[in-house]
Amino acid sequence: MTEEDDGLLLYAGPMATLMPGDSEDYMAIELIGGTPSLKINHGSGTLVLQLTNNVGVADRRWHRLDVRSNSKEVRFTLDRCSTAIVMETEGVDSWAMTEDRSSCEIRGVTPNRGKYFNGSHVLQLGGINENMSYEYPQLQHKHYTGCIRNLRVDSKLYDLGSPAESSNTLPGCTLIDDHCASLEQLSSCSKRGRCHGDWGSLSCLCEKGFTGPQCDQVAREFSFDGRSHIQFQLLWSLPARQTSVEVGVRTRAATGVILSLLSQEQNEYLRLEVFQGHLAVFYNLGDGDYNVTLPYHRLDDGDWHEVELYRYGREFTLRLDRGGGRREVTASPGQSQEIIIDPAVVMLGNSFPSGHNRSFVGCLRDLRFNGRSISLDEEQPSEGIQVVTSQGVSVGCASDACRKHHCSPPLVCVDLWRHHECRCPPGHITKEGSLGKVCVYTLCASRPCRHGTCVAHSPSRYSCHCSEGYRGRHCEVTLAMFHEDSNSLSLSSMFAISICVMAFLVLMLGLFLYSCWRRHKGLKEGVYHVSAHHGEWEDIRENVLNYDEEGGGEQDQNAFNMVELQRSLQPSPAQSLRYSYPQSIISYPQTKPIQDNNKNGTSNGNGSAAIALRLAIPPSETETLPSPLTFRRSQKTLSFSSQDLARYLCEVIRDMDHPEDLGTMTTPRRPAGKERGLAGVRSLSSLSATQGSEVRLQAAQSTRLDRFKNLRAVVSDLRRDSKTPEGQRDKLKESRGQPNCEKSG
Repeated sequence: MTEEDDGLLLYAGPMATLMPGDSEDYMAIELIGGTPSLKINHGSGTLVLQLTNNVGVADRRWHRLDVRSNSKEVRFTLDRCSTAIVMETEGVDSWAMTEDRSSCEIRGVTPNRGKYFNGSHVLQLGGINENMSYEYPQLQHKHYTGCIRNLRVDSKLYDLGSPAESSNTLPGCTLIDDHCASLEQLSSCSKRGRCHGDWGSLSCLCEKGFTGPQCDQVAREFSFDGRSHIQFQLLWSLPARQTSVEVGVRTRAATGVILSLLSQEQNEYLRLEVFQGHLAVFYNLGDGDYNVTLPYHRLDDGDWHEVELYRYGREFTLRLDRGGGRREVTASPGQSQEIIIDPAVVMLGNSFPSGHNRSFVGCLRDLRFNGRSISLDEEQPSEGIQVVTSQGVSVGCASDACRKHHCSPPLVCVDLWRHHECRCPPGHITKEGSLGKVCVYTLCASRPCRHGTCVAHSPSRYSCHCSEGYRGRHCEVTLAMFHEDSNSLSLSSMFAISICVMAFLVLMLGLFLYSCWRRHKGLKEGVYHVSAHHGEWEDIRENVLNYDEEGGGEQDQNAFNMVELQRSLQPSPAQSLRYSYPQSIISYPQTKPIQDNNKNGTSNGNGSAAIALRLAIPPSETETLPSPLTFRRSQKTLSFSSQDLARYLCEVIRDMDHPEDLGTMTTPRRPAGKERGLAGVRSLSSLSATQGSEVRLQAAQSTRLDRFKNLRAVVSDLRRDSKTPEGQRDKLKESRGQPNCEKSG
């Protein structure tokens, strides 16, 4: 079905440049100007068959194309040649018929000696794969816009929904499926049917075994005995060149007529029947008796089978259980192509006249005649159909084989639908003995398989064949199953989805809480990590402004000088005490000798350590301070008194009296190694007590002398407090003078 005049329908041939000597077998079906064209090559030359120009298929209707090749002869037919002109003239003993098929069929013979087509090439529909370097010189068109269905090659129906490769294709046919979607016909056809849209018409195509306008009714089964039939009268006319019959059959009989049709003169007929256990059609279209039989599969096995008969002209096709392969046969014996059926003598289950008994024995269901469903219930006839007579037909398809037959114990009767068999009880196996069949007990008698069938291999060995959805040694494990026709999820699937969703929510909550904690921790500690390229972006903190925005400019070399913000390196007594442990106090290993140039720490005669308050250098990173435990274990316990404070203040006063020695007295020792690098850093981190910096005193000389006068008075008080008894302290306070710091030094 298409609306385009040009396109490629099918191509089977080479997809790469052929080497010299290779045969060029290919077949292509194209639309050229709305007319189908066939190109076929058996390896010895190309045959081109194109129908007449007045034939057009770009009319948005379904059309059928048939290619038949019998050795060198090839036929190309459109729509089963339904437009052929048939003329019949009366002869001496019969009618002479002539047929003009030039408007719908063309024949030809392949050139040279090539007889057979090499069909091992890749079959491409609706276009070709253009990703390959091959140019396809045989083709005139390489694309197609439209719909394709029902591709059969040598009676094999191809599933177009499962191709090896596809591109720009969709299931269904958008040219007509839009009608079903617009009218919401898809939902009205229920799950057992599908909407079938044609040009200007809609219908529901029901699955086998279902009927009704919406395919929601189960087709009822009817049983036919030895002398039964149903005669219908159709209230519509039947086409002379086309017949279609579909019916479900179940039988144990080797012969029986399923459906019989007669012409108005009753000299032409068509019968679908079971013949010697096989499906067959017998007919006479006016030029003699013929028959077509499907020989490879039997119908009389007691199972349900779907039987199909299609006739178009003199071509008959029989299909069993959807056909394909050996379940399908097509033949066209005879010359006549028409039969004018009498709509009042359509008989089901027997032949006409009914006096000649060839009745069908078995069950029938879901009869469809020329695409219409026919009800076999006399009380609920189908529209346009009237039941003339009905005899020996009952509702249902029951079996009572075991009621008429009995088996000797321990054998039991098993009903195989109108056929019985004596078997051992369940859980037993049968062995042939001298007295006949003997039943042997097996472990299957205890029914170990929970959801399956137990198969005994010996009295002590068995295996379980599990039903669908179960597994395990005893079929005890249930599997999660997905049903295509169900819109709901199973309980296990819903539980798994819920677990995944909960895990995702917990993960997101954890990430959110962690982010909040990191943000709170950063704000609490006051640490801001600024990128080295922070000049490229603006600081978002409102209380911080970039220095270049203040107007200083990059030429101001002292913009970030921290010297004036740093404090003096003159330590407090507590800091001096902390950072100036003499080596005689700290219990280092004795492998390191005591330095002699330590001016700040000496040992007295009693072995006690004199604390050197003059050294104010914090320990470096490589020199570790002693632990409290080690400090406690020293020979003498350290004490800090007012005399120590006085000595420290005297040193400060002496430095101020001798400013020429200030550089050597207040500057700490120059660190080495890693300490030298840290000492040169000019940043706010230099204010730390653990890193040394070189700081120069820049206060005014006059102010400094005034302050140190008061400082000498404080030192004098401290020295008197430490050396004078309490009774004389008051008198000494009145006569304060300048302390003598030279002695204390």
